[in-house]
Amino acid sequence: MRLTWIDRIGEWNPQLLREVKGRLKGRNVAIALIISLVGQFLLFFSWSGDHPRRHLSELDIQLWWQDHYRDMFISLSLVVFFALLVIGSYMLIANLGHEERRGTLNFIRLSPQSTAQFWLGKLLGVPILLYLAIAIAVPFHLWSGLSGKIPLAEIISFWVILIASSGFFFSAALLFGLFGSWFSGFQAWLGSGAVFTFLVMANVKPINNSSFDWLSLFSPSVLFPYIVDKTNSHYTGFPFNLGKIQAWQFFNLPLGMMGFSIVVLALLNYGLWTYWIGQAFNRQFRNPGTTLLSKRHSYLFTACWITFTLGFALQHPSSRYSPQFPDNFYIVLGLNLVLFLGLIAALSPQRQALQDWARYRHQNRSTVKSSLMADLLWGEKSPALLAIAMNCMIVALPLIGWILLESVDIDMKLQAFASLILSLSMMLIYSAIAQLMLLMKTPKRGIWATGILVAAIVLPPTLLSVLSIVPGTNWGGLWLFTAFPWDYVMRHASVGLVLQAFLIQVIILGGLNWQLRRQLRLAGESATKALLAGRLPLSN
Repeated sequence: MRLTWIDRIGEWNPQLLREVKGRLKGRNVAIALIISLVGQFLLFFSWSGDHPRRHLSELDIQLWWQDHYRDMFISLSLVVFFALLVIGSYMLIANLGHEERRGTLNFIRLSPQSTAQFWLGKLLGVPILLYLAIAIAVPFHLWSGLSGKIPLAEIISFWVILIASSGFFFSAALLFGLFGSWFSGFQAWLGSGAVFTFLVMANVKPINNSSFDWLSLFSPSVLFPYIVDKTNSHYTGFPFNLGKIQAWQFFNLPLGMMGFSIVVLALLNYGLWTYWIGQAFNRQFRNPGTTLLSKRHSYLFTACWITFTLGFALQHPSSRYSPQFPDNFYIVLGLNLVLFLGLIAALSPQRQALQDWARYRHQNRSTVKSSLMADLLWGEKSPALLAIAMNCMIVALPLIGWILLESVDIDMKLQAFASLILSLSMMLIYSAIAQLMLLMKTPKRGIWATGILVAAIVLPPTLLSVLSIVPGTNWGGLWLFTAFPWDYVMRHASVGLVLQAFLIQVIILGGLNWQLRRQLRLAGESATKALLAGRLPLSN
């Protein structure tokens, strides 16, 4: 019977069979079972040490035990999802790094199995011992929940969200694992540490009607208040104080009023971003030299991003003027900085691709000149600057609509508009810098581009702060040339100063663009000469 199941697994997914056969050894299974059982006993006895006082009435004792079992359920849920997401991410990243160092990953790339089979085989197979340990805890989890009068539907909802979150975080871990050679053997600790930090941030922040509320949608603990409410008790903030989650809104819709709407939007959120991670993983797995996203996909990705950030920023103002608008607008611009840094990394082609594209343009200038704009917008190997500009437009249009429709005075509207324009123009400058760095001949171009870009973002505000040059003081206008110009614009900048700053940014961008065109022309000409030189001996 065991051989039959193994054969069926192998026919369905060879990668899963490979992972299962390497891990389901008797000793490994026994260790997983022991760790799970010991952990459950420790959790149970830690909660059973505090007994109710004897003078309580029978009804009070029953309520005490109900709350006791409910808190036990919440504690076990917390341990399960942190252990699953953090340890599982570590295992997947470490496994893919091990495959890369042994050279078996390239062999798998050449095998006939699809990327989806490889992805699913890794997701199901690598953490299989972790799945086994958690599966042993399901009866205890179910018993404590039902004993705490938690409806079965709520318990199932938690597991559905946990499975969806695992798909998201594990897919991200696999994508990160493809870049394992950059971090040597440290990438597994770095990736799992990032997952842990992200989960902590998503859990400790309260709901405050801003775009940061989006983070809470990535944690299964967002269901805890609704689970507790179903037991006719009030959520007291254990284990996380999520604030007034019932006031949570999405495009002014009362998202937090029902747990069902949270489950639906969370599943949509997980599914959407897992899809985009899968697109990037498929491209990188089959062709490590290509960009993470195609330009066509990047426009849709940006539209999805701005939909969620703007959706959580919108709220019902408590009066005619919304005092929360500036803060929400700052947060949206800050999240857009994260978006564009990711787009710059995902869309900027490497030197060889740019060289091939430049040679193609150089050799066929007369026939393809009319299609240059289309190639820059949609081409796989063309520079990313125009595509980044298109993504800036996709971000700018809904934000401009928000500015125009928001119930704030005209001065604040102008300040918000100026902040948007200056921040997006800085994103174009960073994109041009990164693309120039990727044209360098050094073999560590990616590291150089990352280092220079991080320095360009971090060093200017750091130096200005160290020198006590803050917005509103002498030389405070230098903040307009950092990645964070909005505080100065919204509080201190005049119209004339903003126009001057924008003109200087345009001049800087024009200079960088001219240098990029020059480097591409030289790369195309040198590649063509090298190609012709290589053919001359054959013609003779």
